[in-house]
Amino acid sequence: MSAPTAIRVLALLLVSSFAPLRGVALAQIGEPPTTILAALEDYQLTPAEDGAGFVTASGFEFGVLASEGVAVEVNGAGLLTDANVRFLGAMVGAATGYGEGIAAPVADFFRTRASELVGVGEVAVEVMEYLMYVDVSAGVIPEATVRFVAQYVDADRFGPPAHVLGPADAQHVVRLFTDLQCPYCAQFEAVGMPIVQNELLPRGDVRLELYHFPLKSIHPNATVAAEASECMAALARERIDFVAGEAAFWTFQNALFTNQDSWASRPDPLPLFIGIAEDAGLSTEGLSECVRSGRYGAVVEESYRVAAQDLRLTGTPTVFLDGLKVGDYRDLNDYLRLMRLSSALAGEAEPVHP
Repeated sequence: MSAPTAIRVLALLLVSSFAPLRGVALAQIGEPPTTILAALEDYQLTPAEDGAGFVTASGFEFGVLASEGVAVEVNGAGLLTDANVRFLGAMVGAATGYGEGIAAPVADFFRTRASELVGVGEVAVEVMEYLMYVDVSAGVIPEATVRFVAQYVDADRFGPPAHVLGPADAQHVVRLFTDLQCPYCAQFEAVGMPIVQNELLPRGDVRLELYHFPLKSIHPNATVAAEASECMAALARERIDFVAGEAAFWTFQNALFTNQDSWASRPDPLPLFIGIAEDAGLSTEGLSECVRSGRYGAVVEESYRVAAQDLRLTGTPTVFLDGLKVGDYRDLNDYLRLMRLSSALAGEAEPVHP
């Protein structure tokens, strides 16, 4: 079979209240498989004939694969009756942790789009930070085979980070794609970064990697801000040493986020950058010359290219834990869950038996 055709039909399923929904929904890939099964018990699950899965009262067969005590995949097959379509929505709601917030749109997808997939082969549908592989076969009532997993990006696809915090041999890596003009990135700086710095890095087995991803089409000053942050780091590194350069970078980045409103809409933000750096106690010697010369333009542009073209990212902040996309960067438990899932994916998955 050829590689699945990726479609982004369900990329719009994000609702503004997704974090509270996830907090209520204890079931999720990366959690113990029993939580997913418990979330679906209203569908009157009975053991499948092969003993390696379950059957709903409406006749949909499904199973959960687990490794190291956590669910790593949910799969199933059955006729696309309306009862089974409703179950598919509930199954995806349980597997993602988004519950009812995503169940109805997924059910609507199968009601309205499944006919387009008949005979196409396996198609990958993006559902938030997950992939739903769907294969629909023809019939009086079409039949669908579905498997649902977390999206995973291999480490070598990320390319070299701009800056790093934490040990080089860390078991887990938090990868942050950020835009200095993005207000949501400023929110990550205020809420997500303390989780990383105060809760994860002190463990000793976590590293933070930062990647520039200036959304040039909507944030015209994001690129020059990224270049200015690289200039600040380089100049401090040249004057003092590598450690001072890294410290200057992180201090300047925080100051730019804190003062984002003052420079975001300026035709030429560089004079404000200099004032912001001085207020943060940083030396600005050579900063204007470095930025005006475009010394780090190619570096920032390449980082943008990797994010936009190689990884097909569309927004910021985008945060990964190893190769898994973080759904809620404000929640420490989401990072910990993905650590468990990342480790489990390295092991051998087996069906969960009734």
